[in-house]
Amino acid sequence: MWNENLTYSALLFGSLVFPFIFSFEKNIRFIQYIKPILLAILLPGAFFIVWDVAFTKLGFWSFNPQFTFDVRVLGLPIEEWLFFVVIPYCSLFIYEVLKFYLPKLAFQKQVMQFLLLVAVILLITGVLEFGIWYTFICLATTAVFLFILLNQKYLYSNLSHFLLAFLVACIPMFIVNGVLTAMPVVEYNSAYFSNVRIGTIPAEDFSYFLLLFSMNFLVYEKLKTNRTPRGKR
Repeated sequence: MWNENLTYSALLFGSLVFPFIFSFEKNIRFIQYIKPILLAILLPGAFFIVWDVAFTKLGFWSFNPQFTFDVRVLGLPIEEWLFFVVIPYCSLFIYEVLKFYLPKLAFQKQVMQFLLLVAVILLITGVLEFGIWYTFICLATTAVFLFILLNQKYLYSNLSHFLLAFLVACIPMFIVNGVLTAMPVVEYNSAYFSNVRIGTIPAEDFSYFLLLFSMNFLVYEKLKTNRTPRGKR
C-alpha cells in the first residue's frame, strides 16, 4: 500500500533518476562539470531557501504533512530543501543535452529581444499587482534578474540554449508541480497570489522557475567560463 508521506520525495526521485544516470553518458559527460554544477545549485539555492523560509513563516504557503516526511528544517520539509538540488540539476542537464545535440542553435539577438520583452511584461504586471504581495515580489524579482542576466556578455552565445532548455524543462515542471498543487502537497494562501492558475499551478510558479533557472544558468556558465574543460566536447 502506498505511503502518502513519500509523495513529494517520490516526485523528486522520479525527476532525478534519468538525468543522473545519463550524466555519465560518454558524449555529453555532464558529470565532468561537477564543480560548476554544485556551485550553480548551492549559491542560488541559499537565496531560495531564505525566500522559502520567509514566505512560509509569513503564511504565503504551507506544506501538507500528509504528503511529506515529518522532518522539518527551519520550518521547511526536508523534501523542499532537496527540491533546490534536484530541479536545478535536472534543468542544467537539459541545457547541456540541448547544447550537445543542437550546437548550431543561434538566435541570440531574437532571444535577447524576447527575454527583454518578458522582463518588461513581468515588471509591469508585478507593479499592477502591487498589494498582492507574492505576485508583486515574484514577478518584479524575476524581471530585475532578467535585466541583470541580459547584461552579462559572457552569456550571450548561450541564450538560445538557455531559453529552449527552460521551455523544455517546463514540461516535467508542469507534471511535477501539477501533482504538488493538485493533491495538494503545497497549499497557497490566496490572499497573496493573483489566483491565476494554469491547471492547478499558480501562474507565479512559472516566473519562480524562470528566476531559479536563470540564477543557476548565470552561475554555471560563469564558473565554466573560468575553468579549462577536460578534453574536447
